[in-house]
Amino acid sequence: MLLTTNSVGGLAAGALTNTSEHGWRNIFWVQAALHLSNSLFFFIAYFPPRRSDYEKMSWVEYLWCIDPIGSCLFVAGATLILLALDWAPDTYAYSNPHVAVSLSIGLLLLVLFGLYEWKGRPDGLLAHAYFKEGPNFALSTFAFAVEGWIFYSAVNSITPQIALNLGWENNSWRISIRQLAFQIPAIIATVPVVWYSTYFKDLRTPLIVTYALFLIVTCCFAAVRPDWNIVEYVLLVIQGFGQCGPLTLLVGLIQFTAPHAYLATATGLAFAGRAIGGAFGSAVLDAIINNYIAGHLAKEVGGAAINAGLPSSSVKALLTAFSAGTGFDTVPGLNSTILAAATFQRQWTYTHAYRLAWASIIPFVVLAIVAVACTKSVKHMMTEHVQAPVEKVNIPEKNQEHEMRTA
Repeated sequence: MLLTTNSVGGLAAGALTNTSEHGWRNIFWVQAALHLSNSLFFFIAYFPPRRSDYEKMSWVEYLWCIDPIGSCLFVAGATLILLALDWAPDTYAYSNPHVAVSLSIGLLLLVLFGLYEWKGRPDGLLAHAYFKEGPNFALSTFAFAVEGWIFYSAVNSITPQIALNLGWENNSWRISIRQLAFQIPAIIATVPVVWYSTYFKDLRTPLIVTYALFLIVTCCFAAVRPDWNIVEYVLLVIQGFGQCGPLTLLVGLIQFTAPHAYLATATGLAFAGRAIGGAFGSAVLDAIINNYIAGHLAKEVGGAAINAGLPSSSVKALLTAFSAGTGFDTVPGLNSTILAAATFQRQWTYTHAYRLAWASIIPFVVLAIVAVACTKSVKHMMTEHVQAPVEKVNIPEKNQEHEMRTA
C-alpha cells in the first residue's frame, strides 16, 4: 500500500510540477487537502470507546509518558546536525561557527540522548524492553534507517536529478514516468517476498537478498556514465526488487522484538528511524554533490566552452543559461558546436558528483547486510497465536503466567 501510494504521489507531483514554473507549489496544496480530509474522516467516522482499560492519570503523568527529556534531546540534536549539513558548504564553510558549533552541539545532544535513554529511564523512547529479546531490534532499526537513507536521498532525490542533468529527460512529468521502472517492480515483488517469508517463516534470507540487490545497484550508480540512458532503466528495476524486502519485512521483524505493550511505540520508532535516515542521507548527499559542483562546474564547463571557441567574457552568461535552462540564444558568440561541447562537459561534471554521492552509500549498505545477517530467527514466533487480542478473552490459567511475563 505504501509503495502504491508513493507511485501515485510521484506521478501527481511530476504532473503538477510540469504545469508551470511555480507548479511545484501545488504539491503542498494537495498535501494540505489530503491532511484535512484525513482529519475530517477521523472526526466523522472514528468513535473510540468511552471506557479505557488504562487507569486515569494526571496531565503530568501523561506528559512523562511521552519522554519529554529524551524527545527534546533527540529533536534538538538531530535538528542542529541537519541544519549544519544543510548550511555546509554552500551557505557557510565547514569551519564557520554556524556549521561547526551547530554540528558539535547536535552531536553532543545525541550522545546525551543515548546516555539518558540508557541510564535515565527504562521506558523512554528507547525502552529497555526492546533489547531484552536479543539484538534484533537494534539491528533491524539500523537496517531500516539505511533503507531510508537510500530511498529518500538516493532513489527519490538523486535518480531524478541524474535523469535531468545527464540529459536523459527534460521535464518533471517524463522523469516521474521514468521512476515507474522502480516503483512498479517494487509493488510486484512484494508478493513473492511475503509468500516466501510466510511459508518458510524466514525473514532473514529475503532481507539479505534484497539488501544485496541494493548493493549491486549502488555500486553500479557509483560508476554511472552519461550514455547510460537505457542502462538506468535496468538499474531502477533491480532497485525496485531491492526496495520491497525492507518495507515489507523489517517492520514485522521489529514488531516481533517488542512486547505488545510497546508495539505501537516500536513501530513508530522504526519508521522514525527510517525518516531520520532519509533526512541525514539527503543532507549528506546534497552536501557531497553541491560541494563538487561548486568547485568544478564553472571551471570545467567554462574551459570546455572556451576551448571550443566561446569568448571568455560569455562564460558567465552561458552558465546562467544552463542554470535557467533557457536563454542560450542570447549568449554572445555561442553556436551549436560550442553548446554541444559545454553540454557534454557539464554532464560529465555532474556524473562525477553523482558517482561520489552513490559511492558514499556503499559502506552503509554493506553494514545493513551484515546487520540483517546477524539477526536471530523469529520462526518460533511466526504462529497463529494472537498475543494481545482486541476482544477480551479468558486466558487459560496455565498460560496466565506466560502472558504476564510477555507483557
